[in-house]
Amino acid sequence: MYMKYFLAIMSIGLSSITMAQTPLPDSLLILIRAGKAKEVITYLKPPAITPESRVYRTTTLERQHAVVLMYALHVSGDTLISRQIRTQLLDDPMALEDAKPLIEFIFRSGFKFITQRHLFEYVQRFGADFSVRHNEPRAQFSFLQQLSSFYQMSNQSGELIRLLREMDTISRGQPYLECLRDMHYGMYYNSRQHDSCVYYFENYLAKVPQWVGRPNPYFLIDENYAAKRDSGIMANGIMDYAKYYIRKGNLTKAGQLLVKSHSLIPDSSSFNLMKIQNKLTLSQIYADLVQPARAVRYAREAVAMCDSFALHRLRKTQVAAAYAYALMADQKFEEAQVEIETAYREFPRSLNCQDPLTQALRAALNEAYRHDLQSSRAWLDSANALNCERGPQTFYLENMVHGVQAMQQGGYAQASLAFNQAVQIAKDIHQTGWLKEALYRQYNNHLLSRNVEAGLQSLERYAALNDSLYRSGQDVALFDIEAGYEKTIQDETIARLDMQHQVVTARLKAQKRNMIIVLTGLLLVLGLLFLVYRLYRQVREANKLITRSNEEKNILLKEIHHRVKNNLQVISSLLKLQSGYIKDDAALQAIAEGRSRVQSMALLHQNLYREDNLTGVNMKEYFDNLIQGLFDTYNISSDRITLHKNIEPIQLDVDTVVPLGLITNELISNALKHAFPETSSGHLYIDLYEDNQTLILRVRDDGIGIAEQTALTGFGSKLIQSLSAKLEAEISRDYSTGTEVKLVIRDYLKAA
Repeated sequence: MYMKYFLAIMSIGLSSITMAQTPLPDSLLILIRAGKAKEVITYLKPPAITPESRVYRTTTLERQHAVVLMYALHVSGDTLISRQIRTQLLDDPMALEDAKPLIEFIFRSGFKFITQRHLFEYVQRFGADFSVRHNEPRAQFSFLQQLSSFYQMSNQSGELIRLLREMDTISRGQPYLECLRDMHYGMYYNSRQHDSCVYYFENYLAKVPQWVGRPNPYFLIDENYAAKRDSGIMANGIMDYAKYYIRKGNLTKAGQLLVKSHSLIPDSSSFNLMKIQNKLTLSQIYADLVQPARAVRYAREAVAMCDSFALHRLRKTQVAAAYAYALMADQKFEEAQVEIETAYREFPRSLNCQDPLTQALRAALNEAYRHDLQSSRAWLDSANALNCERGPQTFYLENMVHGVQAMQQGGYAQASLAFNQAVQIAKDIHQTGWLKEALYRQYNNHLLSRNVEAGLQSLERYAALNDSLYRSGQDVALFDIEAGYEKTIQDETIARLDMQHQVVTARLKAQKRNMIIVLTGLLLVLGLLFLVYRLYRQVREANKLITRSNEEKNILLKEIHHRVKNNLQVISSLLKLQSGYIKDDAALQAIAEGRSRVQSMALLHQNLYREDNLTGVNMKEYFDNLIQGLFDTYNISSDRITLHKNIEPIQLDVDTVVPLGLITNELISNALKHAFPETSSGHLYIDLYEDNQTLILRVRDDGIGIAEQTALTGFGSKLIQSLSAKLEAEISRDYSTGTEVKLVIRDYLKAA
């Protein structure tokens, strides 16, 4: 019954359906993606055509409608008519200039169905075949690239290797395509855990820089997007290369590659998925490097990006799984369970059941860690019910689950065997994070079974590995690379903004000068009024640009102070960790004093990035935090030493605050350490005020005092002398009743 409609519609190029009646092709594609293929078929009214019928189309719009109809029929299950339309589109003897717009449309349409895998594969194959018919190997290669990613994701290795050979044939003699071919071969061999990937990745990294930023040889890609696309492809290849080193256990190299990849990902919404994947991989590395807080932070950034860009499916699958891994590393098992169960429910099972299997086993392990054996067994049953191939990760998780369950039920011998299996698996595939966890659980098992000798051996192996991961410099290298990259970008941005500011300021001065000349000439030539008005508008826009530039620079300055404060906090934390391995009291005291000095500077930068005034610090707030921090550091209670403060809320310049804060830190530290020995009590007086354009700092206590010769020989005293000289301050000391140190500063700077 559809025959007469089809012949009437298609033979005259769908002219009987006006634009007002039939939606545009892109709108119809959206309907198909939303599961409304039947509505699209109703719009376009397909017939049951015979192989002998001939369909003629004369415009790009009519051909696009035919392609959309073919998609809708394929999805709805009417494959016969879909294949017939496909054949007639391929056999249509259209000119190349007519074929190119249709190839572009097919290429764009494929991305709309990336979550509908069967239709996605159908579109890419049709696009590749259509490109071959019109002798466009570059376009054919582009379609095959999309299929390569699809086969890689769905673990169809047989299809993938055949596709790579096809891409190899197409790319011969075309340098740009050969470069991309090496990347895909590297990804393939990496997915097969074959060391040949290094050869292809290194070839790719050597070739691809020459193409970044150059005109792209694909007519499918908009020229303005070409540079970003090549940079994004390079970033993606480097990310995949990093996975090779993760698998080899070289987390330092993997981290360096990931940070390099991060610097190449273009700032475009088209690359949001790549940014998220980069953060997830960094999260995994930090979790294995015993840095759970940073692992959770990167995972949460990925979660925030998914929420911001409405990537709900990704959020509930890969991101949820990675977030759970980080939360488990941070001992947040209850939160982790929510994410694991979400990933288990949402991971598709049609093409690859490894993901839901992994999540079921991870849920069983997580519940075992929470001592909920009933739920753990239920999740293990769910995992066993999934009929799919097991791999190293699966076997590792199964052994860990069995081990923890047996240990909690008193089956220590059975648990020991399971943990030994997990340790061996982790060793075989160089998974140091897994190995550390298995050794730790083995140690706990020996501890509970009172097997002291075996427990000490497991503890020794665990402690050595844990110490190596944390202290070998891998985490420091990642921090340095990350911080160095961010600092470089900030410095370059600030320099650019400063240059823009200077250019705009110079232009503004010139424009003002021109305006004065024009206004003077206005008395003679009224016709120049229009020019004056235009110059006025330019000045107004220039002022807006200056204001915006200043606001951006202030934001960046705040970010720099924030980064400096964070780095100082990291240094303080490292000193604290180091002190745990030092037995010498003098060295411990030196490190504690160093931490105190670092903390005083960190407080300064914390105040700066929180305040609107980026060049000045409120001394009352700063001193309150500094003093409280020192009392907490030396564990001084207010009942023992009574604090008397007279600190005016003066806004001082950073160049004055830094030495003044360090001096105050030394004076208060000396009073808390030496003035009141053992459990004796007393009073501590701290004054900071202005008197007749002079800044006065006084620190006094009523403690036991100290000999003047002794007071002037320590490192702290020398530091105070040096910093006082920098401030050109007059310093006086009084040891008659306790200790009093007074600084009189005449040449000090207030905040602008």
